[in-house]
Amino acid sequence: MTHLHAMPTMTHHTTAQTEDAAIQLEHDFVEIIRERIGLNETLATIHAQEIVRGLRERHGGQELWIPAPDKSERNAAILRDFNGVNAREVMNRHGISRAHLYRIVGGARPKGQGDKPGAASIGVSSAAAPRLGQGGAALPFK
Repeated sequence: MTHLHAMPTMTHHTTAQTEDAAIQLEHDFVEIIRERIGLNETLATIHAQEIVRGLRERHGGQELWIPAPDKSERNAAILRDFNGVNAREVMNRHGISRAHLYRIVGGARPKGQGDKPGAASIGVSSAAAPRLGQGGAALPFK
């Protein structure tokens, strides 16, 4: 179970800013409830309003830290999808940057694999590595 961690904050907000933040949070919850649970707009709104009301009562005036989701499943899907020449397609499908793709693909390479920098980490032959620049700094795009 994920826990929200409330931290005291010194920031002071106007009443309008506070209400705007509450409305935005409510809209976020409505969207999540509709997407994840499948409730219609009316029921999702009722639930979202109660969640926001409860959070304001329990943690009002504090900043909440919400842990980022575990990325291991997404990264595994990226590694499955990437074939060495479809970088743009994989980046678009998963909503990641080129640098992020490099970090994920490069981080998956076992030590000692490939005889030239970047060859094994992006799924191209060692012979192609010289075209890629230092350490496999560029992927071939089509």
